[in-house]
Amino acid sequence: MTTSTLQQMPLSKVPAGEYVRRKPDARATYVRGDYDRASRTYALTDYDDICREIFLPGTSLVWIGFTF
Repeated sequence: MTTSTLQQMPLSKVPAGEYVRRKPDARATYVRGDYDRASRTYALTDYDDICREIFLPGTSLVWIGFTF
């Protein structure tokens, strides 16, 4: 039996390379990428489709610690 420590935190506090979701029951899983100084956003790359990438500000709340 696996337990998850699901928790919500700002994107700026999540370490690079960590798996994140935008909602606790979301289907899409992202990998937190680098910070873009020009747009002041963090890159999130879709785990299933590496060509799909979104950019969110560091204040965006994301979910980590789920069983993937």
